[in-house]
Amino acid sequence: MKSKEIIIQYTPRFPELHEALEKFRFCVFVMHRRAGKTVMAINHLIKQALLCDKPFGHFAFIAPFRTQAKSIAWEYAKHYTAVLPRTVNESELSITLPSRNGSAKIRLFGADNPDALRGLYYDFVVMDEVAQCKAEVWQEVIRPSLADRDGRCLFIGTPQGPNLFRDLFSLAQKEENTDWFAASYPISKTNVLDLEEVERIKAELGPDAFAREFLCDFNVAAATTLIPLALIQEAMRREYPEHVWKDSPLIVGVDVARYGDDSSVITLRQGLVVHPQLIYKGLSLTDLCGRVVSLYNEKKPAVLFVDAIGVGAGLVDRLRELGIPVVEALASARAIKADKFVNRRAEMYTELADWLKAGGKLPDDPSLAEELAAQEYEFTSTGKMLLLKKDKIKEKIGRSPDKSDSLALCWFNAAPITTEEYHAGLKFNTEADIAYEPLEY
Repeated sequence: MKSKEIIIQYTPRFPELHEALEKFRFCVFVMHRRAGKTVMAINHLIKQALLCDKPFGHFAFIAPFRTQAKSIAWEYAKHYTAVLPRTVNESELSITLPSRNGSAKIRLFGADNPDALRGLYYDFVVMDEVAQCKAEVWQEVIRPSLADRDGRCLFIGTPQGPNLFRDLFSLAQKEENTDWFAASYPISKTNVLDLEEVERIKAELGPDAFAREFLCDFNVAAATTLIPLALIQEAMRREYPEHVWKDSPLIVGVDVARYGDDSSVITLRQGLVVHPQLIYKGLSLTDLCGRVVSLYNEKKPAVLFVDAIGVGAGLVDRLRELGIPVVEALASARAIKADKFVNRRAEMYTELADWLKAGGKLPDDPSLAEELAAQEYEFTSTGKMLLLKKDKIKEKIGRSPDKSDSLALCWFNAAPITTEEYHAGLKFNTEADIAYEPLEY
């Protein structure tokens, strides 16, 4: 019996991307707003479900939030499957279709609830707006769920600075990763919008937002990013002769590891230069104390700031017992400029940002750059700045920002240092009043 031909009313804007999806197991498509990426992704899911030759095929469309997945993809999924024999489950957000080996189900999920995704297998997954998704959703949930059925994954979205999406795009561009494919579709490549409308959008959004949303530029910071990646990269390229910084007081910041996968980091800053950081993983508090004591005896820093959150308090106590002068640094301390910042953490990161703008040099370290660029801010109802919580940063980049926190501690109790101030004679205040409040870190 001749099989019945089914024609879905979909004309691909970018047929070459569907070809890439057939050829490569993992595809990362960076596409500007209104390019049609969701429609493309949904139709590819439908095709793969119909052609699935494994029993009980399982396919997923994942957005940062379930409500977001429903609003951007659910109507498309129902529209393009309307000509097919199907079963629609509104509460589950699923559509079951006939396949080559029985049936296949397409479901919509939110990355905000990883537990709903655990324990399942997938033949093909679409992750939309990847920049807003937690790294663990891919690393710990989706990637393992593709293993036993040789499942595939499509990542789509627009850039929002350094995050999982940028990392996956970089990974897919490497020649040795033959299972991966990357493509970027800025507005200049697609021509899907009227030129006059593009100019209006550009004028309304401003250069940075337009570069992110329509030029697909990963190097432009998100609107709430405290320290733009371009500034960080510039600081890492700077070089100063030794005479510029060698007579400046040595400032040391120590961030103490809290959990098994965290690192203890020591940062040394002199004037306009931050030296390569000292990083210790799996070091006991006693051993870390020994390293700090040795550094103090050798370098004689002008001030030693030690993170006193959690186990760091034990390090502060032990150093004081040994006669080492140490400043107990709590990120939750009341800000010196309490009218501008919620706590000292927001204040010291802002002063670090000002120091970078004034010419500060950082060690060339991509992971430090990622941690710094991940720092986002917001304002409270009273107009005070508050940084994104540390656990949210960890969700965003997949690890604790130990390096950037150690660096920021060098501004725990000091005004930013500009080039002019350095040449006029560095003044470093370590005596300002420190008042602690039980604010969230």
